Amino acid sequence: MGTTSGRGDVAACPEEASVAIKRKSVTISVNGVEYLELDAGARQASLTIPAYVRARCGLEPWSARGREMHGRAHSANCRTVTALDRLGVTITVTEAERADLEARATAAGLSISQYIRTRCGFQVRWTSLPNTEERDREEDDAWERLRRLGLTPEEYFPEESA
Repeated sequence: MGTTSGRGDVAACPEEASVAIKRKSVTISVNGVEYLELDAGARQASLTIPAYVRARCGLEPWSARGREMHGRAHSANCRTVTALDRLGVTITVTEAERADLEARATAAGLSISQYIRTRCGFQVRWTSLPNTEERDREEDDAWERLRRLGLTPEEYFPEESA
């Protein structure tokens, strides 16, 4: 049976308990609607958002006690998220998990962050500048995702200023 250090690292046997497991952070960029979708999936799975993202990547959905941020908790405060807000979700991975993700991402011709986005069901989005076709596609995608979540899309798009 493994032992647990005070940092949440689990060793395979007592002899390995003194060996620290090196961890790396990987951050993916999401918009407000993608964040709300991750939040809904995480709540349904009874996980934090980073643990849910790990699970979507085929990794053990552990939470590294304080190393992974849940981001905004789902509450009335999520109403302040607009559809195209730029947010980041950070997951913590071991060096071996990162190497595995990197190999899978390279095989798919993507960066690790973009690969993780696809595992979460999101489109590859290299950039999305205002007044571009890609931004229009992002808005359309956000509108449809809000509808699938049972939300009113108009409430998540800020009024355009005159």
